[in-house]
Amino acid sequence: MFRSMIAGVLIGTVSTLSYSASLEEVVTQGLSDNPDVQRAISYRNSVYQEVRQAKGGYLPKVDISAGYGYEWTNNTTTGASGLDDVELNRGEAGLSIRQMLFDGFATSSEVNRQKARALSADKRLVESAESYALDATRAYIELNRRDALFQQAKETLYNHVKIYDRIKRRSESGLGALASIQQAEGRLALAEVNVLAAENNLLDAKANFQRVTGVPAPEDIVYPELTNITIPATITETTEVAMSNHPTLQVAEADTLAAVAQYDAAKRNYYPRFDFEVDRTWNNDLDGVDGMNEDLTAMVRMRYNLYNGGVDQAKVRQTQHQIEEAKAIQNNAHREVMQSVELSWNAFSILSRQVPYLEQHVAASQETRNSYLKQFNIGQRSLLDLLDTENEVFSAKNDLTNALHDQLIAKYRVVNGMGTLLDSLNLSLPEPNLGDVEEKSQLADAK
Repeated sequence: MFRSMIAGVLIGTVSTLSYSASLEEVVTQGLSDNPDVQRAISYRNSVYQEVRQAKGGYLPKVDISAGYGYEWTNNTTTGASGLDDVELNRGEAGLSIRQMLFDGFATSSEVNRQKARALSADKRLVESAESYALDATRAYIELNRRDALFQQAKETLYNHVKIYDRIKRRSESGLGALASIQQAEGRLALAEVNVLAAENNLLDAKANFQRVTGVPAPEDIVYPELTNITIPATITETTEVAMSNHPTLQVAEADTLAAVAQYDAAKRNYYPRFDFEVDRTWNNDLDGVDGMNEDLTAMVRMRYNLYNGGVDQAKVRQTQHQIEEAKAIQNNAHREVMQSVELSWNAFSILSRQVPYLEQHVAASQETRNSYLKQFNIGQRSLLDLLDTENEVFSAKNDLTNALHDQLIAKYRVVNGMGTLLDSLNLSLPEPNLGDVEEKSQLADAK
């Protein structure tokens, strides 16, 4: 019951509204403008085009050539004809077609490498978006927290003003001592300082919100309770979800696949290369011979490098080390994700256990304050007792407010640690800008 009352206070604390925005609206708007996310989108789109470039190795290459100009010739053919020097207007035209038949698996390995890079870029985009969503969520929750604390500080100041007025009236009627007024004035001044400090923190939270999201802070904030997702009951279940969904792990895995494909491509020169080549030429007045000279060849050619100065072996060894590097990065990413999930889960678990006790503290403090107020009115409690209970209520409410918001942040951190924050906020990322529907479907199948 008390939790719902606190949530109601947190939701409806500001009466002068300029505009309102839910957490989903804030993250959605910021997601389309965030520089890191936009950079990740552009990088993802560029890598997808590199996949298309790599697949071009499977397709034939067609070239045409043409030329016309002056030629002077002096060779054995012209000499046998009794001509030492021959000058002609030479004309050339040619068509060349090259089709790779086998290149030592270089093209297939390069396609696999670029597909792995595209998958990595996809997951890196998700990683950037998840990171932004968590930062924006923190800023939103912090704005809500500081607003609630500001309202509670103003409420406490109002209560101190009422106590001060009551003491002042009693003193003016001759029933109160001067020390009581001075004591009430001191506590009133402290309450005013607390309001100013809370207001300053609220302004800082608004500035941080605009820095993170790129938009001004809304005045009306909807308490961002997670309702469409369930936190797993145990940390083991949470880590299992994280191992399957976390984009950082998927990025590291894709980078390892890219390194393996690069290793396969490095071994291409260990094999001969076969190409089917068609050449057709149309030449006129060529090499001192007057008239047309046409030629057509259709050949399967093999090329095989026997020695390359040890470059090929060094390249293979280099890519082997790059595979080990990628695996080490993957193992480190696994450790970092596991640690992040455990820290988030522990914070959420402990705060969830603290909140009921803090609620009891607030309820007990309020009951004590009300009882002390009645006893003060009949002379059974001192002014100091009354002021102390008012500060106790203020401190208890602040502790509960902080705990509720810390618990909420921890809950979102757990969801982010599982890699499902975007889903929980019903957010989606733009599709790759390929300009080729068939290519898009092929990449989807590769994933």
